[in-house]
Amino acid sequence: MNLALFHNIKKLFHIFATVLIIFLFNNPGLGQWSKHWTVFDRDLGTSLTLGPYHSYTNLFYQIKKDQQVYIYRDNEFKLYKDLLLRSYRPEYGLIEFTLYPTTAISSWTESSHKKFYDEFTVFKDYNLIRSISGGNQEPWSVSLFAGQIAAFMTMNDQEELVMAADGASGLVLTGGLYEIFNNNLFRANWYRIEWKLKGGGSQGSFSHGWNILLGYRNYGMPEISNTALFSFTRDRLNRAAYDWTLWQNSVAEFQIQYPVSNGERGISRLRMVYGKAIPFWKWMIGASLGCVYENRRKYDSELGQFTADRVQGWSFFIMPFAYW
Repeated sequence: MNLALFHNIKKLFHIFATVLIIFLFNNPGLGQWSKHWTVFDRDLGTSLTLGPYHSYTNLFYQIKKDQQVYIYRDNEFKLYKDLLLRSYRPEYGLIEFTLYPTTAISSWTESSHKKFYDEFTVFKDYNLIRSISGGNQEPWSVSLFAGQIAAFMTMNDQEELVMAADGASGLVLTGGLYEIFNNNLFRANWYRIEWKLKGGGSQGSFSHGWNILLGYRNYGMPEISNTALFSFTRDRLNRAAYDWTLWQNSVAEFQIQYPVSNGERGISRLRMVYGKAIPFWKWMIGASLGCVYENRRKYDSELGQFTADRVQGWSFFIMPFAYW
C-alpha cells in the first residue's frame, strides 16, 4: 500500500474515533455525583461532574441559617433580576476545582509531543487535536465563590410544590498556575474577579440554562494585556419536539475581552459558540461549532518567547454532544 495513502487512512480513523468518543461521553448528565449533609442546621454539600470538555468538583457551605423559599418566574429576565438582587448579602460559600480535559491534552500534546501532534494534521493548517480543544484559556482553575444559591419552586399539575430551577449569583475569584496561548502551555500566576449569575431548570421535556459573567482578568504576564470581560452562555432544549428556529434546541456562548493595560486598544479576545440539537429516542444529540479571535503579541514557538509583533487570527473547533 502507498505510504501516503496509509497515513491518510490512519488520519481518517483518528478523526472518526476521536469524534465518536467525544460524542458519546460529552454529556453533562454523565458522571455526576453529589452528597448533602446538614451541620448545625446549615447545608453542607459536595459534587463531582465528569466530562471531556469540562469536569469539576466543589464543596459548598450555607452561611446563613435560615433558607428562604423562592417562587419561579416564567419571565426569565425577572428571574435573573430576583437572583441578582438577593446575592449582595452572601448566604453561601463555595470552593471549586475545574479541569478542561480536552484543552489540557491538546495544549500539552502540541507543547511537549509535537511530532505526535502533527500526525493529526488533516489539512495544511487544520489539526484535529487542536480542533477539539474547546478554546479555553487554561487547563485547570480553582475558584472561590461567595453569594446566593437558590432553588426556585413552582406548582405542578397535581398542585405539589416542586423545584423548577436553581441558580447562583455572587462574587467569584478564580486563579491558576498555567495559561494557554496559541495552544501552548505557559507557567503564569493568573486570576479573574467576576460577578456571576448562573442557573438552570427543567419542566417536563423542556430544560434551559444560563451563565452570565462580568469581570476582570489579570494574565500575570507583562507581554499580555489584562482585560475586562463579559461572557454569556445559554441553552434551551426540548426533548419532545424538533425545532429549527434560532434559539430553540440550541446552545450558545458569547465572550468578549477588552484590554485595560499596556495602552492597547481594540478587542483582545472574542469567543463565539453555537450548537443545535435534535431529539433522538431518549437522547438529544447535536454539535457546537466555535471560533476564537485573538489580537495579541505573537509567540515564537522556536524561540520560546513572545515577540514585539502582534498577530490577529481566528481558530475554529467542534464540540459534539449528547444529552440523555
